[in-house]
Amino acid sequence: MLPDIYFFNPTCETAIANGSPYYTAPSRLRNFESDLSYLPIWLAEEKDQVLVQGRISEDFELKLKVLGFQLPEVFQLDTVLADPVWMGRPKGWLYPWGWSPATVQLFREVAPVCLEAYRSSAIAGWNPSHKSLYSRVTSMQLLSDIIENSTANWLPDLSTVPVICTTHEEIYHQINLSERAVVKSPWSSSGRGLLLFPNPDSKVKNNEVLSGMLKQQGFVTVEPWQDKVVDLSFQFYSRNGEISYMGRTFFETDGKGRYQRNFLTDRVHLSTGVNDFLDEHHSDVVDLLQKALQSSGYRSLYEGWIGIDALVFKTETGKIKLQPLVEINGRFTMGAIALRMRKHLAPGSNGFLQIFYSKSGNFFDFCRKQELAKPLEIIAGKIAKGFLPITPPLADHHFGAYIEVTEE
Repeated sequence: MLPDIYFFNPTCETAIANGSPYYTAPSRLRNFESDLSYLPIWLAEEKDQVLVQGRISEDFELKLKVLGFQLPEVFQLDTVLADPVWMGRPKGWLYPWGWSPATVQLFREVAPVCLEAYRSSAIAGWNPSHKSLYSRVTSMQLLSDIIENSTANWLPDLSTVPVICTTHEEIYHQINLSERAVVKSPWSSSGRGLLLFPNPDSKVKNNEVLSGMLKQQGFVTVEPWQDKVVDLSFQFYSRNGEISYMGRTFFETDGKGRYQRNFLTDRVHLSTGVNDFLDEHHSDVVDLLQKALQSSGYRSLYEGWIGIDALVFKTETGKIKLQPLVEINGRFTMGAIALRMRKHLAPGSNGFLQIFYSKSGNFFDFCRKQELAKPLEIIAGKIAKGFLPITPPLADHHFGAYIEVTEE
């Protein structure tokens, strides 16, 4: 079996918006990519290879192997791209976190030694149709189609569908139609590229932010900010024109809509009414989303994981509704990693996956304290409880990822 190649590039959306095959992310985002570049080891198989932008951490890999985890090989990106022996070896598929013109350019000399099935696939190159596929406009259009073609009373109405705006006047007109609203950049992810209204900033400051969003990406979308009950995502996989359902995860965001953490199972503590609501409509949601993807460009223009963020919210009258398609992520997501982590959990255990960040502290100090306070307990090769860093806990890393497992 040939190794598939994995690579962590979460700035793929901003690279798509930029459009240049030579796009370079800002310094802070490059540090984010580098510090977390081990994340794909939890997606890959043992036969595969993960390319990291930071330095190799043999101590981290050894610790995981001692604990019983089967890991792919890990190589330093720049080293292997300059190694003619590695470059010439046959490979399976390329699996970056997400695609962009810059990603295609980065692996332009690797693609020819990949499987013919990969070379002939829709993701092996870049064409103009891909840019619109990855924007929030695609999500908006599919959501509108779902609502218009369904009579389900648990779905929201068309007033919740985002509206495209290209000027300040259009933006403020849409904002004023709702008590609370959110402005979103069309190519962004993990709750970035959002601006909530009302907010404590001055109109001058808000206008500066809006001008930057319009200048960088040409337009924004505006939609009502709902009274959220819970965030969830539905994971799918596209291959050879078929859309397969992979599973459901729950996640949390902060008050500004920015991603915080994923729960490792779908046993999330919600009120009885909400759990009953989700149980009742789960198969209907999956069916609606699967059919929407099957009729979209994700069937013919894309292959790989697809994460669809959804939202359960309450209306002004207190009725529970489910917004089935807040955004589509045509890439790997933390939800995909959360699904893969489930196989490592002992029966009856639960927990969460979270990203660490500190300006002044470092991931090594944080992990040392957490490991002492919450020692890892493994039973029959499965994690029963405790703290585990899933990226290297190094002193010069201000970003990191970890899981915390608890017994139910």
